[in-house]
Amino acid sequence: MNSNLSLKYIFFIVTIIASFTAKTALGQDTIRPKQVIKERLIVPFGTLVKMKVEIVDGAELNDKAHQASFLFSIKSVDSILLPKPILIEFKDETGNFPVDDFELYKYLYGKKTGTISSKESEKMKKKYAGKEFNIVGYETGEFTGIPDGYFKYQPVRQDYGFHFRHYIIVVADLTKKTE
Repeated sequence: MNSNLSLKYIFFIVTIIASFTAKTALGQDTIRPKQVIKERLIVPFGTLVKMKVEIVDGAELNDKAHQASFLFSIKSVDSILLPKPILIEFKDETGNFPVDDFELYKYLYGKKTGTISSKESEKMKKKYAGKEFNIVGYETGEFTGIPDGYFKYQPVRQDYGFHFRHYIIVVADLTKKTE
């Protein structure tokens, strides 16, 4: 009877070792530490939520990457006030939230333009940046940028290092119109 228990114990240990070996043999990266992609909102990726957001002019961030764009500063999610606003990029499916100066020009004046003077840009931004809106949207993201070693094979060009970029997809504008 002891030998039967010993065989079960040995089988259990061998199964655990084989399971671990199979995971590493099938391509699990054991050299680099695992990188976990985590949501920035308080809900899982792809969850539709109501948010109170403020439009932020990227030029005010002293961040070259966002100089010509607008971002959201998320104040609350499903009526839960956030302890610290979340600054995040966005994509708009409603037509109500321009992401850059050229989209803002078209939104405000109903036509496209090829150039915008700095004076016109400042005038437009005063009508948009700093305004708060109530929206419905969800957090998603994508990998972007250039991985290490890329320029051994391709010409050097300006870009970001390989990373995961978070953003909000706006699906509805719930803001009350007071015009």
